[in-house]
Amino acid sequence: MKWRLNLSWTILLGSLLLFSPMNREAGAFLNFGKDKPQPRAIVVLVDMSGSTNQARRTVYRNAFEKIYQTLQQGDRIVVGTITSRSYIDFKPAVDEEIPKQTIWDNRLKYEQKFAKAKKNVQSAVERLLARKRGTAYTEILNSLNIADTILHKEKRQKILVILSDMVQDSKEYKFDRAKVNNQYINDVIRMRKQQKLIPNLANVKVYVAGASAADSRKFRSIENFWTRYFAVTGADFSTHRYGHSLIEFEKES
Repeated sequence: MKWRLNLSWTILLGSLLLFSPMNREAGAFLNFGKDKPQPRAIVVLVDMSGSTNQARRTVYRNAFEKIYQTLQQGDRIVVGTITSRSYIDFKPAVDEEIPKQTIWDNRLKYEQKFAKAKKNVQSAVERLLARKRGTAYTEILNSLNIADTILHKEKRQKILVILSDMVQDSKEYKFDRAKVNNQYINDVIRMRKQQKLIPNLANVKVYVAGASAADSRKFRSIENFWTRYFAVTGADFSTHRYGHSLIEFEKES
């Protein structure tokens, strides 16, 4: 009887400990952060050419609003410009990391830190989009090499957002004047390969907003160029993420 009584007390004591508040807190500590979404490295390249002055005030601003809505702890967001000198003297307008919540942060304290980081990004972006003077050229191709430089060592999920009409306008390539057919695309890719200028965008998910052209035929030919060029870079690209607006940012299954 004494042996059975001791066993009953042991079982009862174990049950109390198992369901005690202290044990639940310990379990919460061990599981902290397990269900949080994987952080991302988001690079946003903003076309600053004169032809996109209107788009910066409308399409690009709307695109940033969608990006802000998805920001989560641990994300890094880098915003830079596409200009004639981006490849030479690139300097990001934004390079901000959204803080992670720790076990030492209460909800209010963390929300304040999150809000401050988000406001830093929004303020810098607003100053960038408010610039009225556009640049003469649009060096999209070389800007992709900058994205490669920023992302190649990142362990987070990699996302590249290009806010541009996607009309390359440089000394070498002028899409608005050229006949952008398969032969032209082959020649550009071959030349870039010879110059060792094809960026490595493997595992980088690409979005394009602001795409435009003089007519639908030119639009499709330019879209075809970027579809083939992104394929050569190894990027995760789909024509569903190429268009005038950033509609379904990070809402894909």
